[in-house]
Amino acid sequence: MIEKLRKTQFNFIFFGISAAMPSFALGIPFGLWLLSAGVTKQTLGLVTVSSIIVALNFLWSPFINKIKLPIIYNLLGLRRSWIFISQILLGILLLCLSVLNPQNDLLYVVVVACLIYFFSSVQDIALDAYRVEYDKFFKAENLATVYQIGYKVGAFLIGAQVYGIIGADNWQAVYIYLAILMFCLPLVTVLSMRVDEGETKESTSKHFFSAFQDLLRKDNIFILLLLVGLYKISDIVLGPMAAALYTDVGLNNPAYLEQKSYYNFLATFVGSGIALWSIKSLKIHLTMFIGALLVVSTNMLFSYLFIFPTFFNFIFINFLDTIAQAFTAVCFITFLVDQVNRRYTAIQYAFLASLVIIPGTLMKGTSGFITEGVGFYNFFLVMGLMGIPSVCLSYLLTKGFTFNLQNNLRILAIAFAMTIFIFSLIEIDPSRESMINDKILHFIAYFCLATLVLEASKITKVSYLLIIIFLMGVFIEIIQGKLGLRYFEYMDIIANSLGILGGFLIYITRHKTLKKIS
Repeated sequence: MIEKLRKTQFNFIFFGISAAMPSFALGIPFGLWLLSAGVTKQTLGLVTVSSIIVALNFLWSPFINKIKLPIIYNLLGLRRSWIFISQILLGILLLCLSVLNPQNDLLYVVVVACLIYFFSSVQDIALDAYRVEYDKFFKAENLATVYQIGYKVGAFLIGAQVYGIIGADNWQAVYIYLAILMFCLPLVTVLSMRVDEGETKESTSKHFFSAFQDLLRKDNIFILLLLVGLYKISDIVLGPMAAALYTDVGLNNPAYLEQKSYYNFLATFVGSGIALWSIKSLKIHLTMFIGALLVVSTNMLFSYLFIFPTFFNFIFINFLDTIAQAFTAVCFITFLVDQVNRRYTAIQYAFLASLVIIPGTLMKGTSGFITEGVGFYNFFLVMGLMGIPSVCLSYLLTKGFTFNLQNNLRILAIAFAMTIFIFSLIEIDPSRESMINDKILHFIAYFCLATLVLEASKITKVSYLLIIIFLMGVFIEIIQGKLGLRYFEYMDIIANSLGILGGFLIYITRHKTLKKIS
C-alpha cells in the first residue's frame, strides 16, 4: 500500500502546498497584519523587498546541490533531505512570528521574515531539482500542473481557513495554525520516491561556473534571459499593493477574503487545465505569449476594482487574476525545465527561477511610493505598461528569437497598440492636460498604429486589420464612458477613423509605387 502511494505524481500537490506556505504567510496576511499595526504603504513596500533573498537562491544552490546532510542523506537522498530540514525550520520560524508584534518588534519581524525567505529558497532549490528529476516517472507538464494545483491549495484553500480565524487580535492564532500545517508536511517528503540525482566530482565552485558556462552556450541566451527576467515583473511589483488596496476600499473583511480564497482555488484548476491543454495543442512558445497577455490584462483590472469595489467585482477580478497566475505558472515551469541541462539541474533551474523574481522584487519596494504619487487607479495601469516588454519578447519567442524587419515591425505594432490602449484609460489631472487638441492626438496615434500594423502583417487581410483597429478605438471609448473618469466621445471615434484612413492611404500609395518600380 505504501509502495503504491509512493509511486504517484500527486505527492507534488503536497510539495506545492509546502512551497506556497511561506509565500502565503508573507503575502496578503502579512501585509494586512502590518497595515493593521499602523505600518504605512511605503514601509510595507520596502519590507517586502526582503523577498530578494528568495531571488538570490542560485548563489547557494551549488551547496544545496552538493552538500550531503549527515544521517538524513542516507535515509532520504540529497533532494529530499534538504526539503525535509527546510520544512522543519520553516515551521519553527512561523511559530516565532506568532509571538511578535509589528508595533513594537518590527525589526525582529523583518529578521524572521528574511529567515523564512532564506529557508523557503533552500526548499525551492531542492524541490525544483527534485521535480525536474522526477520527470523520469511522469511528464514535465503534468508535474508542473499538479505542483501548481498544490501551490494554489496552499495559497487559497488553506488561506480560506486562515481568513476564517482572523479577528482583531487573532494574528497569533493564524501563524500558529500555519506552523502546525508546516510540521505535517515532512511526512510526505519521507514517503516520496528517491530520484536519480546527478553526481559530480567537480568542486562546488567549479561546478557552479560550469553550470553558467553551459547555460551561456545556448542560442539567443541573452534574449532568453531578458524574457525570463521580465515575464512576470508587473505581477511581482503589484503584489504588495493588493493588501493596501483591499484595506483602502474596505475589502479586507475576513469573510470576503475567505470567499476569495475558495473561488481562487477553483480558478487554479481552470488556469492550470487551460495551460496544460494549450501546451499540448498550441506548443509552449505560443502558450508563453498568451500567458504574458493574460498577466497584463488581469493586472489592469484592479483599476476597475478600485473604482467599483463591490464584492462581486472583488471575487470576479481575483478569479480571473488567479486563472492568469495558474496559467503562466504552469507554462513557465514547463518552459524553464526545457532550458535546463540535467548535469546542472539545481543550479541552472535555481538561477532561471531567481531571474524571474529579481527585477520585480527590486522594483516592488517602490510600489508604495508610486501608489502614493499616482493613486491606486493609475498604479495598476502603470503595471500594464510595465508588462509590455514581456509581451513583445514572448511574441519574439514564437518566432524563434529571429530579428528581421517583419518581426521588428510586429513587435513595435504590439507595443504601440498596448501603449495607446493603456494611456487612453489613465486618469489625467485636467490642469496637466496637453495644450494640443486631443483630436489631433487621436488622429496621429491611430495614423501611426494603422501604418505600423499594415506594414507589419503580410498574412492577415488588410480589411480585417482595419476593422480590428477601428473596434479597438470604439472599445476604448466605451470603457472610458463606463469608468466615468473620461467621456464617450463620437468625435474621438471620428478622429481615430480619419487616422486609420490616413494610414491605409499611405500603405496603398507606397505599395502602388513599389509595384511600378518593380
